[in-house]
Amino acid sequence: MSTNPRTPFTFYLDWIMCAQFAGLCWAKARGLYDAAGLDVTLLPWHEDGRSIIDKVMLGGICAGSSEDNLIVSAVANTHALKAIGAMLQETPLSLMSRKTQHIRSFQDLRGKRVGMHSDGIRALEVILTLEGIPLSDVDLHEVTFDLDHVRQNRFDAVQGYAMTEPIQLAGLGIEVDVMPVSHLRLHPYAQVFFASTDCIAHNGHVLARFLAASLAGWRAAMADLDEAALIIATLLGDVSCAPQQRHMLDRLLPLVTGHLPMARVGALNVPQWQRNLATYAEFGLINQPLATHAVLDSTLLPIGV
Repeated sequence: MSTNPRTPFTFYLDWIMCAQFAGLCWAKARGLYDAAGLDVTLLPWHEDGRSIIDKVMLGGICAGSSEDNLIVSAVANTHALKAIGAMLQETPLSLMSRKTQHIRSFQDLRGKRVGMHSDGIRALEVILTLEGIPLSDVDLHEVTFDLDHVRQNRFDAVQGYAMTEPIQLAGLGIEVDVMPVSHLRLHPYAQVFFASTDCIAHNGHVLARFLAASLAGWRAAMADLDEAALIIATLLGDVSCAPQQRHMLDRLLPLVTGHLPMARVGALNVPQWQRNLATYAEFGLINQPLATHAVLDSTLLPIGV
């Protein structure tokens, strides 16, 4: 008896495999992708000189995850791609600081030495401007991921994701304050599903199945955090890290849902994107204004309002 072969599909993660991608891990381990007729490979991030966007744009049946500002910048620079869904409704992008620094607001960054990654430094610059803080008042540096930036007090505040680095630092005995990098006029999306417009046009049915299975995985994972933590730890080949993954999931849950019911996980909020796009254009993060339809695809997943 023959069976229909599963369609190979590659998904490029924009970070290492961890609780940050719990829904995808669940869908992979519990056969949701298999049931959708997909042979999904989840490729964790690694430094090889090419961005996630570049890898997706190489072609093939694939998609990736990225920060919204990187997707928007790529579209503004004539890359033919679109956002097709959102893993998180609230941004995990944050500033971490030792509690002795007493950094609890953007105003507290005046006179401080701050380290930001390439995907977050411009967002912080815009927010500082919106808060009326001259950039000259903050000693801002672009850095790469390194927990030693906090451990060795290289900076007063450092970019991190709310559900990952603070927990890793706590495991090293360092408790930090966590402040979201967001503003009413710039509330970034993180872990956005995106694909090339060519793939959407020619393999939209495959992308739709991938999205449906992935979001079903997210809903299942968020309904059973203990099982999700064990799945992730098993995929990592180290079941001893399940408690740490579980702690990450506790922090992740409100970011996945935001203000939406669990059934709406994955939705793209048009007004939020409109505000972000307007702010990106006003402050020069993109070289031209963009309409939401130029950045968001509405054919694979109903978009929010």
